[in-house]
Amino acid sequence: MFESLSLVLATAILVSLRAIQQQNVLHKYYTHAAITSFLMAFAEVTVIVTVVSQGFSSAIYVGAGGAIGVCFAMWFHPKYIQKNNKDK
Repeated sequence: MFESLSLVLATAILVSLRAIQQQNVLHKYYTHAAITSFLMAFAEVTVIVTVVSQGFSSAIYVGAGGAIGVCFAMWFHPKYIQKNNKDK
């Protein structure tokens, strides 16, 4: 159970970072993009290791985490990152 919840969380973080990274690149936020790349690497490894240990049954948890992550990123980036970088 704990491994499944941690997989949802790790996937939500990974997908959020991927979506935020896409916006960072689009808006040419170089420093944000570099930092996000390293965070994505740690999240990616966590998801891969967990999926390998759980097998195909982890797909539902990866899907749930992905849905949560992308919706969070769509809310977060314009509200906090773009807002703080308007003057640059």
